[in-house]
Amino acid sequence: MSEVPEDVEIRTKEMHTGGEPLRVIESGFPSLGGDTILDKIRFIRENFDAYRKFLMYEPRGHYDMYGALVVPADNKKADIATIFMHNEGYSTMCGHAVIALGRYAVDSGLVRNPSSPETRVAIQCPCGLVEAFVEYENGKTGNVRFNSVPAFVFATDVSVDIPEYGNVTVDIVYGGAFYAFVADAQYNFRLGEVPIQEVRNAAGATTGVFIHNK
Repeated sequence: MSEVPEDVEIRTKEMHTGGEPLRVIESGFPSLGGDTILDKIRFIRENFDAYRKFLMYEPRGHYDMYGALVVPADNKKADIATIFMHNEGYSTMCGHAVIALGRYAVDSGLVRNPSSPETRVAIQCPCGLVEAFVEYENGKTGNVRFNSVPAFVFATDVSVDIPEYGNVTVDIVYGGAFYAFVADAQYNFRLGEVPIQEVRNAAGATTGVFIHNK
């Protein structure tokens, strides 16, 4: 695995969506091999994962840092393509990153001839083509909405033992990535009535089980 040279210079654009960070990597990342976006992710993982850690870990990043590397699109319908990365690896879809990338693409001139009241930005994500719609008026961008790839239910009523919480029943769905949906009552609390850290702990315990069971 290649190490990051001491004299490397990587330029980024720092953005956020409602406080969720996005570091857009603009230049300085090594050239990637592979014809498709999935090939490129595999190439980074096998050859340049040190760059992900360099950009996502402290002291330059932090536990919740999220990154987007803009790469050439292999989907002819896309305006831009991106590879998502974070502190644990790589992901196939990220809603807050798509919102930020929509504005970034328009503000940076990556989308030619933006139109009012909305400009459509076709973003090739690892999960497929995602459409962002960016408010655009008098040369300025505003709110962003997006259409993700088609969602579907993968499995229902899956019983799982969660450490410290016992047996819970979840539904597994796909919406650019796989997610487990679970009723808050199964954790013996109500959303909005307990500290957010308690919700995070429950979600983290569930995630750990599904990763372990792959």
